[in-house]
Amino acid sequence: MFAKYDPERIIKRVFGATPDQISSTVLIVPAKGYIAELVEQLQQPQPFGTWFTGVSGYLEDNLYITVLDNIRYAPGIADCVYFLQFAGVKNIFYTGAIGGLAKWMEIGDFVLAKDCERGDGASGYFASLFERACVCTELARHVQPILQSVADEEGYRLFVGDIFTTDSLAAETIEFLSALSEKGFMGIEMETSALYTVSHAVGINAVAAHIVSDLPLEGKSLFDDLTKKEKERRASAHSAIIRALTKAIMTLPDAAE
Repeated sequence: MFAKYDPERIIKRVFGATPDQISSTVLIVPAKGYIAELVEQLQQPQPFGTWFTGVSGYLEDNLYITVLDNIRYAPGIADCVYFLQFAGVKNIFYTGAIGGLAKWMEIGDFVLAKDCERGDGASGYFASLFERACVCTELARHVQPILQSVADEEGYRLFVGDIFTTDSLAAETIEFLSALSEKGFMGIEMETSALYTVSHAVGINAVAAHIVSDLPLEGKSLFDDLTKKEKERRASAHSAIIRALTKAIMTLPDAAE
């Protein structure tokens, strides 16, 4: 249905912007706090927003990027990604928080998501139930060494592997999470399978890299208190991973517009 609408009309209604205000490369985050430092660096910033909010601007004289914020949960990111096709978006970088399920993980470690098990409901509207939600291999290959370099510099570790997307925090029981861990899943979160599925459906390249925000199998779930040191490490990790993804965007072969 939406494909019959004029792209400019769709982007104006959904983002409060014109298609040319949105860069071909978009960084999506779940909260404004993730990107405060990045937004301060943007030259000629252009904030916008209706259903979805964000800002576009220049990181360098010829590098125009768009950052979208406050986009959470599978339905929200599925719709957002679907509508971004009408602005001519080519690449999406996403970073959020993930519950770490692998041994030896610490709060703040990085997780580069490859395949993602579709435990959400939104992605089912865009692909058959039997299709895997997979990262864009080319983008992942570009991002991984940058993530590794930043992780090494900042004292984090980078985990690369499969994750699980859920629609329910309440369903994250110890039994369920233990079963996921035994199957080799690196973590659990609430957006990535929708991101990968819809991006693939509309022809956009997408990659997701998260920071470990909690360790639910070690008594440090979202419902438990973290130490001051762990909170500081988590906050620092958010800044570090944004820097890494910004560098990845800046070094894309077709980054300059």
